[in-house]
Amino acid sequence: MNNTFFAALYLLILIVLPVDSLHAKVGAFQSPQGIEDSIRTMRYHPEGGDFVVVNGIKRFTRALYGTHTGFRIEAGDQPQFALYMPGVGGTLKLGVTTPEDSKWLNDFSRVETRYRPGMMIYNLEDPLLGKGQLQIKLLAMSDAEGMILKLKSIGEIPSYQFIWTYGGASGETPSRSGDIGADPRSIFFLTPEHSRGNEYKIKDNIFGLSFSIDGDPVHLQGITPPGSQLKIGDSNKQESPEVLLGSSQSEAPVLVGKRSIDSPDSLYLAIYHNDENSDKSLSYDQLHGVFEQALQYRQKIAGQIKITTPDLWLNPLGATISVAADAIWGASTYLHGAVAWRAPLQGWRGAYAGDALGWHNRARSHFNAFNHSQVLQPDTTIVYPDPDMNYSRQKEEIGFGPFNRGYIARQLNPPFHAHHYDMNQVYIDQLMRHFLWTGDKSFLKRSWPVIERHLAWEKRNFDHDGNSLYDAYASIWASDALEYSGGDVTYSSSYNYFANKMAARFATIIGEDPIPYRHEAHRIKQAMDSLLWMPRRGWYTEYRDRLGLQKLHPSAGLWSVYHAIDKEVAGPFKTYQLLRYVDIKIPHIPVRTERLDSTYYMLPTTHWKPYTWSVNNVAFAEVVHTALA
Repeated sequence: MNNTFFAALYLLILIVLPVDSLHAKVGAFQSPQGIEDSIRTMRYHPEGGDFVVVNGIKRFTRALYGTHTGFRIEAGDQPQFALYMPGVGGTLKLGVTTPEDSKWLNDFSRVETRYRPGMMIYNLEDPLLGKGQLQIKLLAMSDAEGMILKLKSIGEIPSYQFIWTYGGASGETPSRSGDIGADPRSIFFLTPEHSRGNEYKIKDNIFGLSFSIDGDPVHLQGITPPGSQLKIGDSNKQESPEVLLGSSQSEAPVLVGKRSIDSPDSLYLAIYHNDENSDKSLSYDQLHGVFEQALQYRQKIAGQIKITTPDLWLNPLGATISVAADAIWGASTYLHGAVAWRAPLQGWRGAYAGDALGWHNRARSHFNAFNHSQVLQPDTTIVYPDPDMNYSRQKEEIGFGPFNRGYIARQLNPPFHAHHYDMNQVYIDQLMRHFLWTGDKSFLKRSWPVIERHLAWEKRNFDHDGNSLYDAYASIWASDALEYSGGDVTYSSSYNYFANKMAARFATIIGEDPIPYRHEAHRIKQAMDSLLWMPRRGWYTEYRDRLGLQKLHPSAGLWSVYHAIDKEVAGPFKTYQLLRYVDIKIPHIPVRTERLDSTYYMLPTTHWKPYTWSVNNVAFAEVVHTALA
């Protein structure tokens, strides 16, 4: 399997894997003077297939996905859960009351949290429960936009009252959909401000909540255990479950419920999106089946790929990758992201996941959709730097710059619009590898005109001097601040080498002429070895100037290393030399923690100065892609 596939999938881990858990062992390296070398605290650790933390402090940092919509559950280290519809749909908070005291579960003396990919498990202990334990399992429903929660008492537990509250459905739609680091996590807090305007209806053990998102009405339904007592309380009174339970309705209402627990039987609680007058409402008797169905769906997705090694840190990643890859699948295409940027996207690494995980039908659906997004006219290049962008970008309009015949737009249906990224290169690479995985000759024939137009587009727009070396124009994930002024770039030339090499191979299979593509691949390889390879240094240059003295820029980024290897430009010895360049020239930032028995390192993408976004970041997908090269 080509390293690109695994690198693509490791990027998806970022959707669900805590930052503290990522580590890449690169090898012995003396830390550069001045780089932080202290012992770090690693919050999460693996146990079997779970990621575990005890008494963690993070809330709303762990998303659970069920349906392939914008809906998700926001969970975290603490047992408090929010719904995102999209738009904030309210928060569920849990507690316990006994004759001795009253506590929210967040405040229990021991909260063991397990992320079992696609599922949250909480094992809770506190003097209030004696020697016993509460266990909560949380899943997203598999066929509806909702959460299903299972509560079980374990061991010798005195009778207690289980308390819950739900509300704070503000309907807020933050700019990045609640993305970690971009939007404040406080948008999910159950506060009086978020509770105003919420309307509740209660009937026995069932409640309804109505609110609006961008002016559109939304209705949620909650099902609680039989014997529950429900009421409307005051969200200002959350000092303890008992205080909230004793409060009265206010202008900031919140649903409050209680249920006496005196047996180890499992109880269920569900909250889901349901039209107010729908005839598809669930009953409590159905919740066991709903939970089991969600559990089976999680197991099916998480079991798509399994990793078994002596390394405990690697073993949970198979299920994690699978759940993450499923989260970025939309109705017919892969998406830019599962949280922020949740929109169909023809490029970046996401679509590699389909074939690598065996979801070939999804991959074919993705490619079939975007194949129809290729621009057919005009077939000329009009260079038009945009004065509104200080001439740093081409005018973003079909017919100008590179936005001509062969360009693949990000819209699935016309009218097509220009966008400043060139995602053609990675899209065609994914498409080529799809054919290597599947051998789908019929789909290859249908896709052949797309490949032909793409390769002609690359030559027309990015090889103006005809030397078979290609400029790069925002064509990789890290390219936001990369500019080469028409120069000859290693990674874009590598992309084009592999694309032409594969086109020659595929042309033979379907009865097309392979010679033009075989010749272009040969010319690219020859030019890269003679003009971009630096034999005295032992690695490829980042790029060569087009103008003036045509100088080489020797400080290559990580992308110039792993793309030259993945695209099969570098032979075995050059691959060794390129990786030695990483060992010797790229700074290694040490990661030392009491949980690891040796030192690990993270890599910045370059050592260029001064810092600017995308140019010298520590980006985990880039680290892993390099480690796998």
